Amino acid sequence: MKEDRIPVDAKGRPDLSHYTDPPEYYFGLIQQYVGTMAGRKGPGYEADLAFKRQVHGEWGLIAHGRAAIPYALRLLKDPVAEAKECGASILAEVGGQPGVVEALLDALGDADSDEARDAIITTLGAMRSRRAIPVLAALIRSDETDGDTRWTAAESLGKIVRRRFDKTADPIAAAQAWLSTRTF
Repeated sequence: MKEDRIPVDAKGRPDLSHYTDPPEYYFGLIQQYVGTMAGRKGPGYEADLAFKRQVHGEWGLIAHGRAAIPYALRLLKDPVAEAKECGASILAEVGGQPGVVEALLDALGDADSDEARDAIITTLGAMRSRRAIPVLAALIRSDETDGDTRWTAAESLGKIVRRRFDKTADPIAAAQAWLSTRTF
């Protein structure tokens, strides 16, 4: 892929100024990746290029800033979990626009895999929106929630309320104790 020549820094983050194609191009890369993950075969769905398409598609959209938001929101509505994960990752980088948190909360309710749900929860924590607290609280309090998801929700809640639940011996219990003193 031509994007493989883009220089990266010591942490592996590419120089975003090299992602000069229009956002539609990078969205197309992600769609090819999602199609491959959904089992599509043939040209454009080569398994050996899937990860590269995902990575470059995400970085390309992130490089476009606010212009990436509509594409990321479309990805959140895709039935394929990997698409939701890509959308959440992009929004974590560029999603400070009004309505994005609400779209993430809606997508969280529709998430049908632990991976997609956890990616959205992580994004909500990165965005530090207090509007996410009631939803995160419900996940943390519920015994029906998967253990990893509860831990991720506790970590994201901690980012929002500026508490390091993840640095305690039992992050879920610490988050529950904090929540017990509040109503949402």
